[in-house]
This record gives sequence, structure tokens and C-alpha cells, in this order.
Amino acid sequence: MIKQIRKPVFMFATIMASSIILSGCIVHVNAKDHRYESRHDLSSDDFSTTNKRVDVPDNTSAGEVSSVNGRLSMGDHVSAERVTNVNGKISIGDHVSVSAVKSVNGKVEIGEHFSATNDVSTVNGAIQINENSEVGGDVNTVNGSIKLTRVKVAQDVVTKNGSIYLNDESVVKGDIVFQEVNQKYYSWGNKNPTLSIDESSTVEGYIILKREVTLDIDNEALLSKVKREY
Repeated sequence: MIKQIRKPVFMFATIMASSIILSGCIVHVNAKDHRYESRHDLSSDDFSTTNKRVDVPDNTSAGEVSSVNGRLSMGDHVSAERVTNVNGKISIGDHVSVSAVKSVNGKVEIGEHFSATNDVSTVNGAIQINENSEVGGDVNTVNGSIKLTRVKVAQDVVTKNGSIYLNDESVVKGDIVFQEVNQKYYSWGNKNPTLSIDESSTVEGYIILKREVTLDIDNEALLSKVKREY
């Protein structure tokens, strides 16, 4: 009789112990790896991605827009705060307003009727801004060309290893600056960058050259603004 009672009691104790142990664990079935997913933060209107492209639709009012290791694309009639990308291209449509645009290792292409309160900048990549646009800060690259077509820049246009092109009534309120390059790392076989300014465009500040630059300036009056500091 004692043996018959012990067996059920032992089984019941084993089941209870197992239940207690498992109650401290959370088991995820079919869990996803969120490291590679695009995320739209519904609580703050932010758009962000890691290892995947991010797309902001037309007619969107967004917060921060950012991407790491993926293309970043914004449609037409979009407003946003800071737009940043690391290792990927930034494409911005028409009629877009933002606080600032910054890219590391990626080209920046911007459509018409664009406005930025602050800087538009890249480290490694070109910048192209199209007609009827305004930048409230600097336009700045380290390694990449800058092409402005009917664009007003409130401050400076700056590059180190890139050419600058001003077309179709573009206006730079500040200076144009070609920064000094370290000759130790600069190959003598590399061509000098070009500064091209058409007849209809102007620079209200100085043209500061801290390295050799090929000048292609249609308005000869702007040549008096050139300061060579190399």
C-alpha cells in the first residue's frame, strides 16, 4: 500500500518542480531578428533602419530619419527633422523641408524646392541640389563634388577633395573654401579639383583656395574675390 502511494506523489512533485523552473523562463516561438528590420517609431514619427533601406512616403511629416548600411529615400512634399545616413545613398524628392542632412560614405541627391535650416554635408560622397532650393547653413563635403543648380546657400560651400559647380543663378552668401590637403597622402597623379561658376551665379563672400584649384569662372568680377592661401 505504501509503495502504491509513493509513486503518484513522486510524479506530482516532479511535475510541480518542472512547472516552477519553466515559470522563470520566457520562450519565444518564431521570434524575428530585429537587427535587420526597418522601423517606423509610431510614437514619435521617426523613421530608422539598420542594414535595410528606409523609405519615407510622399506627403509625410516625419521626425528624425536615419539609416545605417542602407539607402535612405524621401518622397515629395515631405517635412522632417535631421536626416542622416551611414554607408548609403540619400535621395530626397521635390518640395522637401528638413533641419539638416548628413551622410557618411554616401551620395546625396536632392530635388527641387528643397529647404534645410542648417547644413547639408557628406564625408565621402557628392552632393547635388536642384532648382529653387535653399540651405540655411553650409554645404560641405570632404571627398566629393558639389553641384548646385539655382540654389541659395546662406553660409559657406566647402570641400577638400572635390569640385564645386554653381549654375543657373545660384548664390553663395558666405565663402567658397577649398580646404588644405595633406600632401603626404595626396598623389601627384591626381587632377586638381575645379571651381566652375557660370555667368548667372555669384559668391558674396570670398573664394578661399588652400590648395591648387582649376578655375572656370565666367564672371571675371569674381576673380577679385579669389584668395590663394597655399
